Amino acid sequence: MNEKPLEDWKQIPIGDLGIFFGGLTGKTTKDFGEGSAFLTYMQVYLQKTSQKEAVDFVVIDGHEKQNKVVYGDILFTTSSETPDEIGMTDVFLESDWSPYLNSFCFGLRVRDNSLLYPPFTKYLLRGNKFREKIRPLAQGSTRFNLSKGNLAKISLLFPPLTEQKKIASILTSVDEVIEKTQKQIDKLQDLKRGTINELLTKGIGNTEFKESEVGKIPKTWEVKKLQDCCELITNGYVGATREIYEENGVPYLLCQNVRPNHFVDEVFKYISYEFHQKNKRSQLLEGDVLTVQTGAGNGDTCVVPKKYEGSNCHALIVSRTRKEILNPHFLSTFMASDRGKNRIEVISTGGAHPHLNTTELRKEYVPVPTLQEQTEIIKVIKAIENSLIKKNSKLVQTQSLKKSLMQDLLTGKVRVQVN
Repeated sequence: MNEKPLEDWKQIPIGDLGIFFGGLTGKTTKDFGEGSAFLTYMQVYLQKTSQKEAVDFVVIDGHEKQNKVVYGDILFTTSSETPDEIGMTDVFLESDWSPYLNSFCFGLRVRDNSLLYPPFTKYLLRGNKFREKIRPLAQGSTRFNLSKGNLAKISLLFPPLTEQKKIASILTSVDEVIEKTQKQIDKLQDLKRGTINELLTKGIGNTEFKESEVGKIPKTWEVKKLQDCCELITNGYVGATREIYEENGVPYLLCQNVRPNHFVDEVFKYISYEFHQKNKRSQLLEGDVLTVQTGAGNGDTCVVPKKYEGSNCHALIVSRTRKEILNPHFLSTFMASDRGKNRIEVISTGGAHPHLNTTELRKEYVPVPTLQEQTEIIKVIKAIENSLIKKNSKLVQTQSLKKSLMQDLLTGKVRVQVN
C-alpha cells in the first residue's frame, strides 16, 4: 500500500450507473408464508442477502410482473426510524438463485459491471464517505424515507477495476476472520450455557440426586431461601434520574452496568454527594450481587467487582451474601442460568415492562452446595468466560481494523499495489 494521487479514480452519479427497480407490489398478508423466496428488509439492512436460510416466502402468480434480484444488483432500504439508518445497502453476490425483493426496499441494476466490481461496491456503500452523503437525504418526521431522485444525484468515487478487486479481497479476508471469530464466540456461549445448566443440576462428582424446590440437585446440596443466605437485600433509588446526573461525584450504577453474570464498567453516571446522602439505600461493596429490577433486562444479575466509594444505584436490587453460606459468584451464576431466569419470570409482574418485587425475591429458593463445590463450579465457568473475553477482544480488534481499512482504502487515502 502507498500514497498515490486519485487522478485515475472515476466519479459518476448513482443514477448514471443503471436503472432503479422496486420491490414487491400489490401483496396482502394472505400472500406471505409460502411460495417463492424474497429477500427481507433485515437481510438488506444487515448485509445478509446471501443467506438463503434467512429469506421469507410469497405467493407469485404466473401473470404478475414482479422484479427479481440478480448478481450485482445494489439494494437499498427505503425507510427507517432514524435518519442515520436511511438507505442501508447490500449488493447481491449470488449467481445460482434469483429471489424477489421485499416492498420496503428498492434496487439499482448496474448496466456495466466493468465499472464497479460488485464485492467492492458492497463495501463502498457502507463506507463513511457514502453514509455522510446519504444521511441528509432522509425525508420525514416520525418515519424517514429515501427518494430515488435525490439518491440518483449522489456521485460515487471509485478506483480502477483492478484496484477495486484488490481492496475487496483485503476487506473480505478481514470479514472472514470476523465471521470465524463470531462463530467461535457463539460456540463458547452455547458451551457456557450448557455447562452452567449441567453443573447446577449435577454439580461436580456427585452420583446421588434428589428433587427440591429448585428441581433436581445432588443429594448433598441444601436449598435455602435467598433471605437466609444474605445479610442485606434492598432496592436502589427508583425515580426520574436524568436531572440528577453530574459531571463528577458519587458513582451511580444503572441497569446498563449489569449483564447476565457480567459487570460492565464502561458506562458510569455520577450524582451529587448531597443527593446520595438524601436517597442512599446502601453503599455498594465488592462482592455485592446486583439484579436488574425493572425493564428489558429484568433479572439480569452480576457481582460488583470492587468497592465504589460512596456509590449508589438506580432500579437495581442489591444482595449482600453471607459468604460463609453462599459465594456471590455462585449466586450470580445461578441467577443467569435457565433455572434462575425461569424463577425470575414467574415472580415478575408487568408483562411488556416486567418488574421484580424485592419481597418476592427474598422468598426465592437457591441451591447451596458446599463452599468448596461452589468454588469448583465457579472455576469451571470462569475458564470458559476467560476464553470468551479473549475471543471478544479479538473480535473488537478485528472490527476496528476493518473500520480503519475501509476509511483508508475506500477514500484513496491509502492505495493498494496491484500486480
